[in-house]
Amino acid sequence: MRLNTTAINRTVRILVLVLLISGGLFLPNCDEKKEPQNNPLAGYITVKGSEEILPAMMEAAYAFMDLYAKAKVLVVGGGSNPGLAAIFTDSAQIAISTRPLTETERKRAQDAAFDVNEFKIAKDGIAVIVNQVNGIKQLTVDQVIRIFSGKITNWSEVKGPNYPIRVCVWDENSGTYAYVEDTILKGNKYAPKVARFATTEEMIRYIYGNSGAIGMISMTRLYKSWSPMIEDIRIKAVAIGLDSKGPFVIPDEVTVHAGAYVFIRNIYLYTPREAKGLDAGFITYIMSTAGQKILAQNGLVPITIPVKYKKDSL
Repeated sequence: MRLNTTAINRTVRILVLVLLISGGLFLPNCDEKKEPQNNPLAGYITVKGSEEILPAMMEAAYAFMDLYAKAKVLVVGGGSNPGLAAIFTDSAQIAISTRPLTETERKRAQDAAFDVNEFKIAKDGIAVIVNQVNGIKQLTVDQVIRIFSGKITNWSEVKGPNYPIRVCVWDENSGTYAYVEDTILKGNKYAPKVARFATTEEMIRYIYGNSGAIGMISMTRLYKSWSPMIEDIRIKAVAIGLDSKGPFVIPDEVTVHAGAYVFIRNIYLYTPREAKGLDAGFITYIMSTAGQKILAQNGLVPITIPVKYKKDSL
């Protein structure tokens, strides 16, 4: 079943004010000395982490720097794991993660005298995606587990076309890699032979070119653009049900906010110690109404502000 504009029009959408943002991402001059981080509204910080959430965080950084001319925020991807590693080596001040810190990681940070601070900033739905020519419209949670763990290897086993399944997963730098294995697969290991990818775009291109491929991405990346909303027609999201009785649901801001979709995760920011300088200012902005609206405009579900709905009049 294609996730298209018609389907969106049958649902309700988050009521947000359109915030027009101009300007570009700050790229520091190699010869320029970093400004001191001594002020919540001025200085220089690096924010590093999840590639899937990168577009939303970059847009938030643009808006923040437009408001505060002395603030310089560099947002870079690489994955949740490198982002978390960066804050403990002082190469970034804030990490973006699509998974929470494990108890082992918290213990190691504590032993190393880090006072880790966690900020839950949004909710996201993990979309199960396939090639557009694949006739599969829905899967149960158990079928998803069996496909990604290699127990189901042909689409005909789930009433689909008779060709092999090619499982696509993130590389191990991604928080999604660990989250899917630990939470969605419920401890089952990935299939022995999988295709691994470092970015969403790489995975989408592969699935577009391989009729038997299946993967998981943030629901924020189901669209090439959210303002205006332009569907990425290279892939389609599969509706997921708890069991064969359903209901079968596709992830969007409404189904994730209501808890109707199955695969929901939180998005986090982490700092290695109490945020006091520009890191505090930027996090405060992300948690504010203005920052949460930007996250919503990029397909995430706000978590710190009330959400209002209206019927889509289109």
